[in-house]
Amino acid sequence: MAIRIKLIKNNIKRSSAYGKYFAKTVSQGEVTFDELVMAVCERNGMSQGAAVGLLTDLRGVLKKKLGEGQTVVLDGIGRFSLRVESEGVDDPKQFSLRRHITRIVCGFLPAGRRGFGRRIQYDVCRDVQVEWDK
Repeated sequence: MAIRIKLIKNNIKRSSAYGKYFAKTVSQGEVTFDELVMAVCERNGMSQGAAVGLLTDLRGVLKKKLGEGQTVVLDGIGRFSLRVESEGVDDPKQFSLRRHITRIVCGFLPAGRRGFGRRIQYDVCRDVQVEWDK
């Protein structure tokens, strides 16, 4: 399992890192719902119908629980929660849900643990290798 990187030069003149090169990941494509279904089937011998049902149900339950204001924790994957973005008001009595809520977004925090250097080691990143993009 490896991710690919390339170097990108910072061309923002106001930046203290102007002119320096930074690693940037290069996407190797996207995976569709159907491709995930097939991967689940290959990994555990589940039928395609059962895998579709499982992933569809997971999507529905995730949406329902988030919509009820709960944080959904998937061990080894991470935490999903909804949050709102809003415009500020000077007086709380002036706040209107319809007028001042600008959008609802889904936050995701990958599962992980603090390592020896106090850095968080994310479960989904463990054992991933890095290679140059050609």
